[in-house]
Amino acid sequence: MNASDVPRTATTRDVTEINRTAILDLLRAAGPLSRRDIRERTGLGSATVERLTQAMIEGGHVEVAGLDRSSPGRPSSLLRYVSSHRAIAAVDVTEANARGRIVDLAGIVLYESNRPFHFEGADPATARLDGVLDLVDHLIREAPGVQAPIVGIGIALPGITDDGQVTKASELEWRDVPIADILRERTGLPVLAENDANASVYGEYLRGAARGEQSAIALVLGTGIGAGIASEGRIHRGFRSAAGEVGYLLTSTASFSRYFTEHGDAENAIANELAPWVDRTRPHVDRRIGPAFRRMMAAVESGDEQASLARDDFFDHIALVCAAISVVLAPSVIVLAGAFAQYSDLSVEQLSRRLVGRIPSPPRLAASTLRFDAAITGIGELAIERARETTYLV
Repeated sequence: MNASDVPRTATTRDVTEINRTAILDLLRAAGPLSRRDIRERTGLGSATVERLTQAMIEGGHVEVAGLDRSSPGRPSSLLRYVSSHRAIAAVDVTEANARGRIVDLAGIVLYESNRPFHFEGADPATARLDGVLDLVDHLIREAPGVQAPIVGIGIALPGITDDGQVTKASELEWRDVPIADILRERTGLPVLAENDANASVYGEYLRGAARGEQSAIALVLGTGIGAGIASEGRIHRGFRSAAGEVGYLLTSTASFSRYFTEHGDAENAIANELAPWVDRTRPHVDRRIGPAFRRMMAAVESGDEQASLARDDFFDHIALVCAAISVVLAPSVIVLAGAFAQYSDLSVEQLSRRLVGRIPSPPRLAASTLRFDAAITGIGELAIERARETTYLV
């Protein structure tokens, strides 16, 4: 047996860190609590709770939040988790810009900034990376009024993102870009990189339209179309984090006569319906199908007959996507996110009537309540979860 195969024995320091984390997790979820409450809920001894909570008060991770007078005898102090003691930077990247937030460990927004990408005379892929780096530098070093130290970065990106690397993002024109390593080297901070649809479904799951649901899908219409999958509080990423690439669903047996590389069959079909409403004058901004969808819907409202026909075909294709993911994953809700937001009620109605009677147990369809905040909220929450594991009492 090699030395590396020998099970590691927990040290006193390990046990202390586990106990500290248990107390902080409890206070974060259920505080303020008295030390007696902490003992009862964690099973830790009186001396351990007293020693650890005092250290956490001195370190600024916990504060006294009044007195507990509910029990007879001398009132005891109530302790509260201090979420503002640390902060994380959350970044949402689209084809056209990067949006950043600084939030504390309770998810409260402390600062926000937006950086449009500058494509003039530059390679588009490089321009986007430079724009992301510029925004992150600003968040980490220059954000006005933020006192809490930033302890981690979360970044949501369109495309397949696996273990910190963007393996394929047609929207950004990135392939095999180790974005987490680049940002970690630049800032010295831990970095979590995630697909934007995954971030969106996590945001909706915790704070939006899927809150309280057992399982959820976020169907995101942006540059292309993608799905984030959440079940029992966890994101389902699949092999090489490629789950949810619903733009690659095949639309018919005719699909076998060709190959799909940059964009999938379903996504091509949807894009073709929206082609007349794509703004081709700004190729690095409005070739996204999301803005084209909104322009098509505006044309429908103005009485354009061609737009009305295209709308029906568009929702036929979207309903096929919803049907496919519903019969395989059986989510309790599908949240329509991204560009669906402006026409959310209509989109829910259009898709609901196409699914009822065609598939068993159609999921509830819901409009995103976070709207264009879904991805940045979700990546913030994911980064908070990651940061809590590395910052407690560091």
